[in-house]
Amino acid sequence: MKKHILLFCVIAAFTSLCNAQSDYQLKNNGFEQWDGGYDSEPTHWNTFESSDGSYSSMASANHHYRRSGHRPGGDGNYYLTLYTKSIIGIKANGNMTTGRIHAGSMSAGNSENYNYTQRSNNNHSQPFTATPDSMYVWVSFYASSNSSTAQISAIIHGNSDFKAPNEENTTSLYKAKAVAQTTRTTSSASQMSWQQLKVPFVYNGTSEAAYILVNITTNNIPGGGDKNDSISVDDIEFIYSAWLSDLRVNGSTIADFSKGQFFYGILVDDLSTISSDCVEPIAESDDATIEKTIEFRGDSIATVTILVTAEDGNTKNYKVQFATSENNLVGIDNVPAQTRSDLSIFPNPASDRVNVNCHGTLEFIDMKGQTWMRTLCDGEETIDISHLPRGIYILHIDGKKTERKIIIQ
Repeated sequence: MKKHILLFCVIAAFTSLCNAQSDYQLKNNGFEQWDGGYDSEPTHWNTFESSDGSYSSMASANHHYRRSGHRPGGDGNYYLTLYTKSIIGIKANGNMTTGRIHAGSMSAGNSENYNYTQRSNNNHSQPFTATPDSMYVWVSFYASSNSSTAQISAIIHGNSDFKAPNEENTTSLYKAKAVAQTTRTTSSASQMSWQQLKVPFVYNGTSEAAYILVNITTNNIPGGGDKNDSISVDDIEFIYSAWLSDLRVNGSTIADFSKGQFFYGILVDDLSTISSDCVEPIAESDDATIEKTIEFRGDSIATVTILVTAEDGNTKNYKVQFATSENNLVGIDNVPAQTRSDLSIFPNPASDRVNVNCHGTLEFIDMKGQTWMRTLCDGEETIDISHLPRGIYILHIDGKKTERKIIIQ
């Protein structure tokens, strides 16, 4: 049996795995370590207890607690719960940050109230130079109003004491932002209803990556919501993509390409024209690396294997098999078990939540063409749609229109 192995390494980013990047996740991202008892601050996180500013002493009332348990499918011992409190009649949102809270005014919306990275203090800053593709976070959110919106934001910024929200639109000061928002997941203060939020990092800033500032709040509007609104948070995870966004053979995208499909078979008349150069994989992330190998089995099968390695080292394998006969498009060793799942969604009609099975960015678009929701999907997911207006929505995957529609009632 003749066997030729050709190795090609395509570097898809200026930052390779050889560079010294040790931290790809937040410190204490699962809230398992705490500085003291149940009402102390989580290690590497800060709240009003350690705030500064003219009104820091008035704002130091406890807004958070350590809770025993974990999100569905988790194995940790604790999670975080933040509350909105009333301080001398003024509502103060629950607020937790990797930086420091600056309490400079009694007016909630005043620009003297902000969270910031304090580079001179290791307890109030997190150096971070990685470039994640998305942020996943588990939340359970109670609010007295079904229109209240809690928020978790992550801002990768440059070598400055970055202030949020004051400088969130100054592109020269940051590199990327991910903002996860949710309306209430439960209408009962005593009942948990966990949901995993998945949002992409948007790289629209011009600064180099030096630090990350993560902020959690019970309401995205300063002073918004109601007393005793609460958000519970567990397992904030940064995702680094090892997906392909395109896979081309001889310059054309493979028919029915989907990033969640890992094996493709193509019939050819003559294998002598096939080389790994015929296959052009395009990584979804600029920071991923791609390695291609080709293996010939006699004169009837040639298999190109594509190993995609994400920035943090996780991998995915794609295979393109060329064969001279349909009978030869079977029996290849080590074919990945994953195969593409067409988009499925149920129940339909629906009102609060839907179960979906898909791979990629799922969009809900109304009949006028307006996008109402965008979420990342990687297999079977449960998605909260309670905040969407009633009507008929067309579903798109990775920007492409599908044949599926859903009625929200």
